[in-house]
Amino acid sequence: MKQPTVIITILALVLMFISIASWAFNAEAFSLVCANLATVILLIAFVWGNRDKN
Repeated sequence: MKQPTVIITILALVLMFISIASWAFNAEAFSLVCANLATVILLIAFVWGNRDKN
């Protein structure tokens, strides 16, 4: 994996952790936003990393 892809993946994992922590503190709206944003970031990173492979 290239370095930008690794950094983006780590950022998405941090957002997932923030989502779990905010869910534990009963902040459901913020938790859902973080989880959805992390999922979108991971999807974009996956598609971007495999864009040249057919």
